[in-house]
Amino acid sequence: MIILPGSQQRRAFSLPEILMVVAVIGVLTAMAIPAYTGITSRAQDAEAGDFVESLNRAVLRYSQANWDIPTAADHSATTDEFTVLRSLQYAWPKSALKPGSPYFPATYNPPASTDSSQHRVRWNGRTFELLKPGTSGSGLLKTFSGADYTAASYVFPNGYMPAGMR
Repeated sequence: MIILPGSQQRRAFSLPEILMVVAVIGVLTAMAIPAYTGITSRAQDAEAGDFVESLNRAVLRYSQANWDIPTAADHSATTDEFTVLRSLQYAWPKSALKPGSPYFPATYNPPASTDSSQHRVRWNGRTFELLKPGTSGSGLLKTFSGADYTAASYVFPNGYMPAGMR
């Protein structure tokens, strides 16, 4: 700290002190940036993984209350994913009420996607699995903005039959 002579004393930082503070901030920043690199993609991977687990819990509840979903996997299209999803979302009428139905919110209305730069959810014939960015294949697009949930529920056509209904 420099004290200037005179009746009024002024205090100021010297150039070496300022440079030292800037250098310390620079070192701390250089250490922090790599720690935060990729944090968004890791968070999205974790959120998408949790979402797939919730879909698979719905598949399990559906199978326990009704029957196994006999839909074979078709990795070239998303018809199998939508067949299973809509079966999980179907609210059984009171005359044929099934415990726990609907098993997944009918407000979930995702688009289909083959974009390998996005997270997608694919049916493998038994459960749902997550396709992370960099993996090719079609599936239900997992958005992180909530755009795949809509205010209106999916409307089932008259005479709808869930997958595997006998």
